[in-house]
Amino acid sequence: MTRAMAKVSESFTPIQPPQEDIESHRKALATTPGKRAFDDVFPITEGEVRETLNHEAKRTRIFSQKKLKRLQIERLEQGTCLKYRLESYTDARSTVETTEACLPGSAFRSEPDTLGFLSNNNLNPWDFEVHPAAMFSDQVSMTEMPGTSRITDCQTCSSEGTMHCFHCRGNGTDKCQFCRGTGMKSGVAHPAVYTHPMIATFPHADTSRGYSSAGTAMRAGPAGNAYGLGTPMHFMSKTGVPPPGIGTHDLCYMCHGRGVSQCSQCKGTGKKVCSKCGGSGAVRSYTKMKVFFKTETSEFFTEAPIPEKFLMSVNGIEIFGEEKPYVIPITSHPMKAINDASRAICADHLQKCLGKSRVIQQRHWVLAIPWAEVFYSIGAEKGSFFVYGRERACYFPKYSSKCSIL
Repeated sequence: MTRAMAKVSESFTPIQPPQEDIESHRKALATTPGKRAFDDVFPITEGEVRETLNHEAKRTRIFSQKKLKRLQIERLEQGTCLKYRLESYTDARSTVETTEACLPGSAFRSEPDTLGFLSNNNLNPWDFEVHPAAMFSDQVSMTEMPGTSRITDCQTCSSEGTMHCFHCRGNGTDKCQFCRGTGMKSGVAHPAVYTHPMIATFPHADTSRGYSSAGTAMRAGPAGNAYGLGTPMHFMSKTGVPPPGIGTHDLCYMCHGRGVSQCSQCKGTGKKVCSKCGGSGAVRSYTKMKVFFKTETSEFFTEAPIPEKFLMSVNGIEIFGEEKPYVIPITSHPMKAINDASRAICADHLQKCLGKSRVIQQRHWVLAIPWAEVFYSIGAEKGSFFVYGRERACYFPKYSSKCSIL
């Protein structure tokens, strides 16, 4: 017997982290850092500028090869854009009460309440260790809380395992789709059923005995004996003889003149397997726990002549990096904007997590994105462009990427 399972929407309830985790968040906000060192950044050379320009000229056709040979680099103005990035890997948990069919083997997954968790309701989802597959990778883990499984009777089917088939009204038969319930191969009722005086019950007005999808009534009975009103089988049951002028070759070859066929939903039984318990008559209730590992990310860029949307697509040189359960904001960097941004972003991350999730690990670093403004001349024509990032990307502030100067 096929066991059907019903899918229901689950609404998880967020669970507040333990008090010791909240206190750790607060202590991390008040911690002061020690002395830190920051590495230097090497400038962009003229050779790198020409190599970048050759590649950009072939890709976007900003300069023709003829003009590119005449291009003279007058001077380079070097600069650095600092990028501060903080990542906090958090763990948020929520629970929901759910049920499933008590299939063979479910009882073995049920754990006894040896510690009195169910009776005292003191089971905390944070008491269980759930580790991510990889750090700083967003993932969701679904698991059953131990000690919460219990088996109860199914209330949907009253522990019977079956339910009334509403498609065929429990009769086990349905309207024949090949002859449209007429019992005739042609799909049209025999004329005698309209004219014979003994067939006064057709068409029938009592639709409670009809098919599930039409108002045509039928005579209820076992799947092999039921027939629809107005069919050759109905005519024969009333008159004792078949309708005049027809043979077996005129009858529907699927229902043989009865106008009804086996119900496709319950297979002629009039009962369907309970979708809640899967036919077992019992359900298993337990608490499902959802663990959501998420990476919170924040970035800050210092002021630069290159738009921030371009700086986000390139890498820089790491001049500082640190990874701890709780990182301490940077306070000793020569640039005040980095210190202020680090302090504000670290406090914002911990404030967002306070009472909602637990911080597993944090890491932050300062990237120096080098840039150079190149002033060039091609004969009497003068202009400038930027080369930036470790990839040595090129940015022309006055020309679009689709422009072609020939």
